[in-house]
Amino acid sequence: MKKFLWAGLIGGLIVILGIYGYERYIVSMTGNEAIVKKDNAKSLAVKARFGAGDLTIRGGADEWMEADFDYKHKKNAPKVTSSVKKGTNFITVEQKPQILSFNRSKLESKWDMRLNNDIPIDLDVDMGVSDATLDLKGLQLNKLKIDSGVSDSTIDLSGDWKNSFSANINLGVGNMTILLPKQTGVKLKVSTGIGQVDMKDFTSIDKGIYTNEAYENSDVKIEIIADLGIGNLTVKLVD
Repeated sequence: MKKFLWAGLIGGLIVILGIYGYERYIVSMTGNEAIVKKDNAKSLAVKARFGAGDLTIRGGADEWMEADFDYKHKKNAPKVTSSVKKGTNFITVEQKPQILSFNRSKLESKWDMRLNNDIPIDLDVDMGVSDATLDLKGLQLNKLKIDSGVSDSTIDLSGDWKNSFSANINLGVGNMTILLPKQTGVKLKVSTGIGQVDMKDFTSIDKGIYTNEAYENSDVKIEIIADLGIGNLTVKLVD
């Protein structure tokens, strides 16, 4: 009986060490930098859970993800995890929930996250309390989900998209500007609280539903559902 017990314990330890080694291999953290290395994944599912400060997410990474973090207290250090399941690399970057403080500067961080342009991505971002820039042109987006929290943000979805994708945006408090490509079909379904919407060059086709001129004949389409609370939303078409 004891032999079976020891065999089970040793086997469990080997599994744990194997998992630990795998995570250490694909998530490399040096100081305030983090890298999720390329593997055999066919797609990425990236979640970013930000606290307070300045947030930037953009393309251009050589690996699946490369990031620089600047924070004033070690408790604000983000945790980066990565695991592969059924061909998808699930990447999570998150901060611990912050206790309210009279000195906001102690809670503020600065993140600069770069994602790889060559793999399909589901991106889920919680901006927290931030000044945020999401420069997403050039990425291969499948789905986009944004909770803006309390933020002033710019979401750049301009550029030449090869595939259609959908986006779900929850705008709480603050101002958001979305840049969209004039040559790509765009459809927006907007639900407003007491916020304001500025949508030049769009045509209303139903209550709360708008399209641009390219939508009807475009093979590639971007469909956005936007739910506004107190925030103000500006949507611009760009070349």
